[in-house]
Amino acid sequence: MAITLNTFVKLPKSQKILILVCLLGVIVGLYIYSVYLPAKEELEKKKAEMTQREMEVRELRTIAANMKRFQAEAAKLREELGLAMAQLPTSKEIPSLLANVSNLGKETGLEFLLFRPLPEVSKEFYAEIPVEIKVKGTYKDVAIFFDKVGKLPRIVNISAVTMEGAKEVVGRWEITTSCTATTFKFIEKTAADLAKDKKSEEKKGAPPSKK
Repeated sequence: MAITLNTFVKLPKSQKILILVCLLGVIVGLYIYSVYLPAKEELEKKKAEMTQREMEVRELRTIAANMKRFQAEAAKLREELGLAMAQLPTSKEIPSLLANVSNLGKETGLEFLLFRPLPEVSKEFYAEIPVEIKVKGTYKDVAIFFDKVGKLPRIVNISAVTMEGAKEVVGRWEITTSCTATTFKFIEKTAADLAKDKKSEEKKGAPPSKK
């Protein structure tokens, strides 16, 4: 039955109040679902975005405040890299460097039982050149040899040191020492290598082709 204005007027007061409460409930419900909740969700989204922007601003301010320090650290790292690169021999210098290591051992009084270069190990911009060494002599002579190798102008690292077979020879104790002497060389790239690297980088940055 349709409720007209006249019918509504004739209804008891309690029914009128009930109808009005129901209508108010429907209006409030429509307002909450159509206006309030979307607005609240949008507000929370904006608050989250504002919080993110504030964090970014603080980070940028921190970077700006420390820019001079970062620049000084970068300059120091470039200088240290230049010094390290200067200590890496070129390919042409490797034979003479290995000869120097051998001569140092002989000058110290060591007898070389083995001096065998091993295959190079390529890294990003340099290569490791290990040499397997076995010498016979006193502990003091070996220590002096290692000390002299460490003072060479080019980098030579001594590793995997083992000592065995100590015995007395003509009033002195000799031992057999095995180790690996590793030097490094800077990988000098040719124009063709640089062009190949550039082509590879461009290929990585290219968008995927459509099939």
